[in-house]
Amino acid sequence: MTGIDMTDRSIAVKRQHRPVGRIVLRRLAQAPIVLLIVSAAVFWLVQIVPGDPGRVALGQYATPEQVAQWNADNGLDGSILERYLGWLGGFVTGDWGTSLAYGEPVRELVIERLLNSVFLGVYAFVLTALIGIAVGLWQAFRAGKRSDRALTMSLVSLSSTPEFAVGTLLLVVFAVFLRWFPVHSAIPDDASIAARLTVTTLPALTLAAATVGYVARMVRAGTIETLRAPFYRTAVLKGLPRRRIVSAHVTRNSLVPSVAVLGGQFAYLIGGSAVVETLFSYPGIGLTIVEAAQKKDLILLEGAIMVTALASLLVLLVTDLVYMALDPRIDLSQEQRV
Repeated sequence: MTGIDMTDRSIAVKRQHRPVGRIVLRRLAQAPIVLLIVSAAVFWLVQIVPGDPGRVALGQYATPEQVAQWNADNGLDGSILERYLGWLGGFVTGDWGTSLAYGEPVRELVIERLLNSVFLGVYAFVLTALIGIAVGLWQAFRAGKRSDRALTMSLVSLSSTPEFAVGTLLLVVFAVFLRWFPVHSAIPDDASIAARLTVTTLPALTLAAATVGYVARMVRAGTIETLRAPFYRTAVLKGLPRRRIVSAHVTRNSLVPSVAVLGGQFAYLIGGSAVVETLFSYPGIGLTIVEAAQKKDLILLEGAIMVTALASLLVLLVTDLVYMALDPRIDLSQEQRV
């Protein structure tokens, strides 16, 4: 039995004894505590934002009595603890209130915008993963050469460029001059998948440009480490085809340290794309948070941030599961006790 087979067999044995279900249950049990802390912090921070929602909604000519009555009708009077408990109870039971700016139920509005951000995030994530992994592998097999150093400097420069600068450049070139894509990324209600992809291409490329360099560097480092491992030299000495070695052994092992990075980037692509969504007028959760803050729509702002936090927790949980699937030797239950 070869060294590679013995390694694979030992990994399979460890996989059988790994408490994956217990890890998932622990993470799910921790999620409500994290969300409760996030909800309290968000609610308190939102309340101290300058401006009176009633004054913003009714205008500067409304009397103080009218403003006070409007705030009372919308549950914005009373102490901050009373308002927090009332909002939290409604959020848990599914009554997220009505948006003060749009006049629509917050739950339907937030879920719709979140799905738009998920679509954009998945698109950008696929671009980031495909380009980052391919570039990282290519660099690893040419480590130290001029092409590797030149590409590393280019990726670092691209990652350091602000998103609004990259997005503006893409808009000017591909939307204004070439007219390949629309300037505004508004999504029609009856848009097909092809139409959605066309509308979201420029925002997705902008998000991918900010993250692909980091992913490529992680893949490059992981691949170089794998190429120095004993099992790689054993496979080469056995005369296995290089394509098979790369696909079966190098790629999988080099991706292990990159999975956590990709998971964190995906969480960012969903909830942290406010700048890109604002630049392209894309109706996602990031743009919703910005507009809600500008219009002092506290109910919509709180709901949007809470849903974004929940989505990020789910993404990180899935990342941990994929991380363990790629490398069964990793035991996250032990990490929790450290």
